[in-house]
Amino acid sequence: MSRHVYPADMVRVLTFACVIAVHTVSTVNDIASVRFGALTMLLHFTREAFFVLTAFVLMHRYREHAPAALPFWRRRFLLVGVPYVVWSVLYTGLQLVSVPQADPVRFLLVNILTGTAWFHLYFLLVSMQFYLLFPAFRWLLRATRGHHGLLLVTSLALQVVTDLWLHDSAPAALQPYAGSIFLSYQFFLVLGGVVALHLDAVDAWIRGHTGVVVAAFVVTGVAAEAGYQVTVPTVGAIVATDVFQPVMIPWVVAVVAAFWAIGAAWTDRRGGGLATRFLDRASDRSFGVFLVHPVILWVLTIGGPDSTAAALPAPWSSVAVYLVAVVGSLLIVEVLRATPLSLVLTGKHRSTRSSQLTPRRPGGFRPASPATVGGDRTRGD
Repeated sequence: MSRHVYPADMVRVLTFACVIAVHTVSTVNDIASVRFGALTMLLHFTREAFFVLTAFVLMHRYREHAPAALPFWRRRFLLVGVPYVVWSVLYTGLQLVSVPQADPVRFLLVNILTGTAWFHLYFLLVSMQFYLLFPAFRWLLRATRGHHGLLLVTSLALQVVTDLWLHDSAPAALQPYAGSIFLSYQFFLVLGGVVALHLDAVDAWIRGHTGVVVAAFVVTGVAAEAGYQVTVPTVGAIVATDVFQPVMIPWVVAVVAAFWAIGAAWTDRRGGGLATRFLDRASDRSFGVFLVHPVILWVLTIGGPDSTAAALPAPWSSVAVYLVAVVGSLLIVEVLRATPLSLVLTGKHRSTRSSQLTPRRPGGFRPASPATVGGDRTRGD
């Protein structure tokens, strides 16, 4: 039986909190701001972290038994593909409000095909590409058992080359769509899959080397920020904070490991209190929050200098908008989950009464049904 991995819930929730933070900073402030770009640089680990989590939860669920391809695809494309199309339509509508298009139908189709209806929907498009390739991905990881170190090194080398090309040499016509192609993130998918197959060893190593994890977090964070400070005078903040830079790779790995360490420590002490219930619920609602929160950011900033966000000076405007986006998104998702539109708008079936928490067990895991471990709770990845 699959085991629910509670530290992964912490990784998910903390990363989602940072997703809303980076989107808030980029929406409320000038994206070319050197000052706010310094913060954006450190927050730009989020997309790669979610691809690590995406591969991890799928390989964890299917580590022993391969899924039947057609049922797997049907379920995944229902729970992710349908919300993707629906939200692409809704966000395209918001774009058309701001910038009318001569051919709105063609504009919508291009947005759906490229994941560009809004700044976050590329993630769902890449996830669906990964779902399509997952049977082959699983076969690769199973076929290379005993050689996963070599696989990771090879994948890392390819990622470095890819990042260098995307950051410095990719054709201008490709750059707006580079984030919508799964090959742009292949190392992080491989990393998540390999960790899932070596979960006990990785979990034990992180628990036993907290000092190393903290040191790696600090060193790689300083390196990422130093890279930004060195390049920003010549290329500007937008290019200097690009996620496709080799310096981001160790930073992403360090952040995920640090978040896992926090999750492991929390797991060992979790019980049935308010904090535990909130984290469980936040993890369960995270995919819906991911889909919804840009609407709140748009409403709060659409007026430009006359918008609600502009009522406070920086950085308090970002803090206020962030809090409203977090609370507002959770409330909206809670309402949507209670309606017949829950599946198409949040990727989740309509809410029923929450089940009671299962008592914790040693080692930080508890038995759970496969649907809980690798089904709806795995998205937002």
